[in-house]
Amino acid sequence: MTNQPFPLRAKVGYTVLLLLFAVVAVYRVIDFTERLGDLVYGHIHVREPFDFDLPEFNLVGVEPEAAAAGLRAGDVVVAINGARVHATPADLWVPIYKASAGDRLTVEAVRPTEGRRRVTASIALSPIRTGGPTVLELVAFGILNVVLPLSCTVLGFWVAAARVTDRRAWLLLALVLSLAEFGGGYFRSLYGREDFFQPVAAAYQPLLANLWPTAMLLFAISFPERLALDRKVPWLKWIVIAPIVLRVVALNPVYDFIARRDPDAARRLDQALMPTEAYLGTSYGLFILLFLLIMGYRTITERQPDARRRLRLLLTGAALSVTPMLAFLLLVASGPRSFADWVIIPVLGSLLLFPLTMAYVIVVERAMDVRVVVRQGLRYILARGTLRGLQFVVSSATLAAAIALGARSASLISQVLLIGAGVGAIVLIRRFADTLRERVDRRFFREAYDADQILSDLASEVRTMIETRPLLETVTRRIAEALHVPRVAILLNDGGTLAVAHTVGFEAPPDVTLPASGATASRLQREPHARVRLDDADSWVQTAGEGERRALAELQSELLLPLSLNQKLVGVMSLGPKRSEEPFSGHDLRLLGSVATQTGLALENSRLTAQVGLEIAEREKRRRELEIAREVQERLFPQSYPPVPGLEFAGFCRPALAIGGDYYDFVPLEGGRLGLAIGDISGKGIPAALLMATLRAFLRGQTRRSRGELARMMSDLNGLVYESSASNRYATFFYAEYDPATRHLGYVNAGHNAPVVLRGDRAAAPDLVRLDTGGPVIGLLPECGYEQGEVQLAQGDLLVAFTDGVSEAMNAAQEEWGEERLMPLLRRARDEPPDMLMASIMAGADAFVHGAPQHDDMTLVVARCL
Repeated sequence: MTNQPFPLRAKVGYTVLLLLFAVVAVYRVIDFTERLGDLVYGHIHVREPFDFDLPEFNLVGVEPEAAAAGLRAGDVVVAINGARVHATPADLWVPIYKASAGDRLTVEAVRPTEGRRRVTASIALSPIRTGGPTVLELVAFGILNVVLPLSCTVLGFWVAAARVTDRRAWLLLALVLSLAEFGGGYFRSLYGREDFFQPVAAAYQPLLANLWPTAMLLFAISFPERLALDRKVPWLKWIVIAPIVLRVVALNPVYDFIARRDPDAARRLDQALMPTEAYLGTSYGLFILLFLLIMGYRTITERQPDARRRLRLLLTGAALSVTPMLAFLLLVASGPRSFADWVIIPVLGSLLLFPLTMAYVIVVERAMDVRVVVRQGLRYILARGTLRGLQFVVSSATLAAAIALGARSASLISQVLLIGAGVGAIVLIRRFADTLRERVDRRFFREAYDADQILSDLASEVRTMIETRPLLETVTRRIAEALHVPRVAILLNDGGTLAVAHTVGFEAPPDVTLPASGATASRLQREPHARVRLDDADSWVQTAGEGERRALAELQSELLLPLSLNQKLVGVMSLGPKRSEEPFSGHDLRLLGSVATQTGLALENSRLTAQVGLEIAEREKRRRELEIAREVQERLFPQSYPPVPGLEFAGFCRPALAIGGDYYDFVPLEGGRLGLAIGDISGKGIPAALLMATLRAFLRGQTRRSRGELARMMSDLNGLVYESSASNRYATFFYAEYDPATRHLGYVNAGHNAPVVLRGDRAAAPDLVRLDTGGPVIGLLPECGYEQGEVQLAQGDLLVAFTDGVSEAMNAAQEEWGEERLMPLLRRARDEPPDMLMASIMAGADAFVHGAPQHDDMTLVVARCL
C-alpha cells in the first residue's frame, strides 16, 4: 500500500485529542482514588460539616456537629482555621479534607440575622461512616465510578481516534465524557487538593457535566449531514445554545480565575449570570426534546437507505436511553426528593446505550436495520446467555452437593474423594457445555454456519474448474445463496476494460464497464476488498471518475473483491447489499477473499487453457492449410510427361518445408518440341509458393507466343514477375526448348545454377558443358536484357539441371556438399535412367548431410537423348 500524506487537520486533531486524553486520564485517576479512599477509609475521612452557596459562603445546611458548635443556616463563613476565605470553594474545603475524624475545625462566620455578629465555632469533625460499606454501596461504586466512566472514556476516545476529522465523533466524545460526570462532581476531587491540577479539575468537571444536552442537539443538527435549516441560518442554533455555553464556561473556570484575584468582581459576575440559572435547568429537557424531534424528522424525510437505517438505530437507542432520564428529571422538577442508589444506577446505566448507538452509527461502514440488530442480539442472548447461566447453576449445585455429602462422611478419604468427584463433574459439565454451545450455534445460527460451509467448499471446488462460463455461474450462484445477496456480478479484464461477464439477480446484465487503470481497479490492486459507499463524502469512491461511480451505482455494489493472480487483476466481483441489510462481517470477508483468490486462479487457468486450445486449433488450421497448399503445389508440378521422340526425361522436388519455392516444368510446344524449366524462388513457405504459381502461369502464357525467341520471352517474363511481386521477391530461372527433330537445345539462364550437359561420347573434349548463357535473375529489376544460348545435343548426351538446395546441401558441421562432389557422382551414374539417376543424386546428398536438417528446397531435372 502506498503511504498517503497525513493531513494537517488530522495532525492537529490527534494533538488536541492526546492533550485532552491526558487531562481526562489524570482527572479520572484522581477522582477514583479520592472516592475509593472515602469508601474504604470512611471511618477516618471526615464528612463536610456544612453546605454553602457561592459566592458569599452563606451556609444552607449544617450537620449536627456544626450545629453543636454554634453554627446556623444563614451564617456567612469568613475564615477557616484563621485563614480568610475568598470566593473559591478550595479555600474552605482544603482544610476540611486534610483533617481526620476527631480533629477540630475552627470556623469564623458572621450572622446577618443578628447585625452581622461575628461567631467563632470549634467543630469536632465526624467520620463519613462508622462501619464498612454495604453491598449496594459497593455495586453502586463499581457502576458509577468504574464501569460508567471507564466505558464512556474508552468509547469516546476510540471513536474520536477512528474519525479524528469528523466533528460528529468529537460531539460523541463530548457527550460520553459529559455522561461520565452526570452523577455530579466530587468535592474532594475538585477542591480537596493544593496542586497544579486542582484548577484544571475544577474547570473540567463542571464544564463536561453540563454540556451533554448541547452535544446532543449539535449532533442532531450534524448527523448524518447538516440540517438544511442550519445551512441556511447557521447562527440560529447559537441563540439557543449560547446562554448554556456562557453559563457553563463562567460557572467554574472563569469564576474561579476571577475570584482568586477580585472576589467582588466574581460576586458581580455571579449576579449577572443569575438569569441563566433557570434557563440552564429547563434546557436539559428542551434540548433532549429537540434532539428527538430532529432525529424523527430526519428519519421520515431521509431517502438514502443506509442513512435511514442509521437514523432509525440512533432514534431507537436515544428513546430507550433517554426516556428513563426524562422521567427522572420530571420527578426531580416536581419537588425535592431523595432517591436511593438502586434507582439512580439503572437510570444512569441506561444512558450508556445512547453513546453506544452513536458510536455504532458513526464508525460502522454500513448500518443494520433495527429489527436485525434486535433479532440477532436476542437470539444470541437467549441461545448462548441462557446456556452459560444453566452451566453456572448446574456447576454450583454439583459442587455444593459434593461438599455437603463430604461433610456428612466421617472418613477424610471419603470427603476428599467426594469433593474431587464434584470438581471432576464440573470439568465434564464444562466440556459438555462447550459441545452444546457449538450445537446451539449450528441450530440458532444455521444460516451463518451453512454459509461458512458453502463458501469454504466453494473455495476448494473452483480450483478444479477450467471452463469460464460454468465457473462464473457456480461462483455467483453459490455466493448469492450462501450470504443471501440478491445481486452479484463478475467483471473480467478485456483488453484494458473490466466488462460484465456474468450476473445474478439483474433483469438484464448492466451495460457498464470499469477502466482497468481507474480508481476502482487501482484500489483493488492494493487492498483485499473495497466497500462501496456512494453517499459518504470521505469514501474512496469519491476519488473515482463520474463514469466509475455511475457504473458502481448501476451494479448496486456494496462490496468489491479483486479476482487476481500475481498482482495481475483478472477481474472484479461485485456484491450488492444482503437481503437482511447486515453489513459484510470480517468473517464474511475472509471467506469471500479465499473464494475470490481461488476464482482468480481458476480464471487464469481457464484463460490459459482456452488460449492453448486456440493455439492448438490455430496450429491445426495452419497445418491443414499448409497440407492443402502442398497438395495444390504438387499438382502444379507435371503430373504426366508429354511424349518426345528420342528423349527420356524426369523431374523431382523435395521442399524443405511443407510447401516450397522451387519450380520445375515440362511444357509441350508446337511441332513436338519440349520446354524444360527449373527455378528457385527467393524465400520459403507460402510467399515463395505463391510466386512459384505466378511464375508457372506467366511461363505457360509466354511460351505460346515465344516462337523460339527465348531472350525476348525471358525479358517479358521478368517484367511480369516484377510487377506482380514485392520488391524483395525474385527468382533464379532456367528455361530451354528442345527440338527432337534436330536435337537442338536453345536456352536462357536467368541467374540460375548452370545446368550441365555430359556428352555421351566420353572421348569428347570437353565431356561436360555448362549452360550459363542468359542474364540476371527475374523479378528484381523492372527491365533486363537476356542472351539466348545454343547447344547441339547428340545421342547419349545427358542434361542435368538442379537448384542450389542440391549442390549446397549442408551437414551438421555447416559444410556444403558442393559441385565438386556432385559432378563425380554424375559421371559415375550417367548411364542410369533419369529416375534412378535423380535417386542416386539425392542419396549422395543425404549421405553427406548425415541426418542434418534440410535447409533448402532440392529440385532436379534430368533429360537424356536416346
